[in-house]
Amino acid sequence: MKEIILNHPIAFKELLKSYNQSIDSLVCVKIGYDEKLYILLSSHIPERINGMFVDTKADSHYSAIIMDVDWYEGMIIGHRLVDLGFHKMNFHMIQPIKDNILLLGARCHYHVAGGPEMNAVIVDLQGNRIKEFCLGDGIEDCIVTKDGNIITSYFDEGIFGNYGWDKPVGHCGLIVWTGNGEILWEASRDIYDCYAMNLDDHDSLWYYYYDAFDLVKTDLHEETVYTPEISGSSGFLITSDSKKILFDGGYDKHGTFQMASFDGGNLKDYETVQLSYEGKYLLTRYFSFMRSNAVFIDSDNRLFVRWFPS
Repeated sequence: MKEIILNHPIAFKELLKSYNQSIDSLVCVKIGYDEKLYILLSSHIPERINGMFVDTKADSHYSAIIMDVDWYEGMIIGHRLVDLGFHKMNFHMIQPIKDNILLLGARCHYHVAGGPEMNAVIVDLQGNRIKEFCLGDGIEDCIVTKDGNIITSYFDEGIFGNYGWDKPVGHCGLIVWTGNGEILWEASRDIYDCYAMNLDDHDSLWYYYYDAFDLVKTDLHEETVYTPEISGSSGFLITSDSKKILFDGGYDKHGTFQMASFDGGNLKDYETVQLSYEGKYLLTRYFSFMRSNAVFIDSDNRLFVRWFPS
């Protein structure tokens, strides 16, 4: 077993309270291309329809806490609240895009009469709407690169169709877009569900998908394929030295972690990773990865950040 020590926690509930927010307003915590943390908050998170289907409308006021991070020391060094305005769309993801903010809804309907709902909205830091477009239904995750390109991965409903989509935008499972919503690249594999994706520190795109459970590295021209000994992982990161990979544990083990080493075209030396703070093991409630950086929230609602150099 490999122990990973975390330090300098932030009391997450107290942080939200300091901005007159509650844990119930939390939508997501994501790391941006600029290495800041973006905490998306909503005044109204709709309940699921029949306990299953996600409403595309929220009619909500959105805001974000933007956190400055010292990744080398593993600590938060500053934070501020920005008002992102009132929006009808139910947003699930946030990413910085150039000097602005991308808000993205995972679900959007296609209406025969009116066409698709615009589930991607770019606003400035004062909440003013700059542009909007559609990136398709059934979006699993989103990354924005330092060049302002948008990468979207899709789960099964976004690939095979629902919410009125006979020809889903995300049929290929993974798309790279321009910042104006124009397609630059599409995956060419039989992806039924893109479970996870990330960039490495050299800006190569990596993705992991069902049903092959292959891990693919691509520069959008050539691909290298690995076959991990893990099924159903929901996230991973490549260490900064490109020698190791940290996986979410997979089916029935989400929130636990495994690390493996690259050996040519193979993965080897799998070991269980245990996160700890002040000598005590942590139970992870939430995590998010971007390049070799990670954010974790534990069962005591403490937020930790960590860089994985090796």
